[in-house]
Amino acid sequence: MDDAVVAEKWELFLEEEGAEIQKEIYDHLQDTAHLFDSRDGIHAKWSPDGTLGLLLVFHEEEAECLYAAFQAGLDGVQDAMEAFGVWTASLMGMIKQALVNWEE
Repeated sequence: MDDAVVAEKWELFLEEEGAEIQKEIYDHLQDTAHLFDSRDGIHAKWSPDGTLGLLLVFHEEEAECLYAAFQAGLDGVQDAMEAFGVWTASLMGMIKQALVNWEE
């Protein structure tokens, strides 16, 4: 098939099916707005009702280290407080970006 025939068939398909496909995609996005998949790279989502969800994914060792830094920080270990503070700042950056995107 040449390009003109393909383009004509594509336009006909969009005229006949485009609105239905668009509705199916929109409905699916609305139905799954609250779900996360650690493989898709999306770690913050706003649900249709205005609730922000955050997905934090850790390997066991990472979670243990973060918790240990938190505990050591509570015990007054300065380096641990700083390490936990850096992680917390990155989390706040993620929340800030989500708020910026929500306002747009």
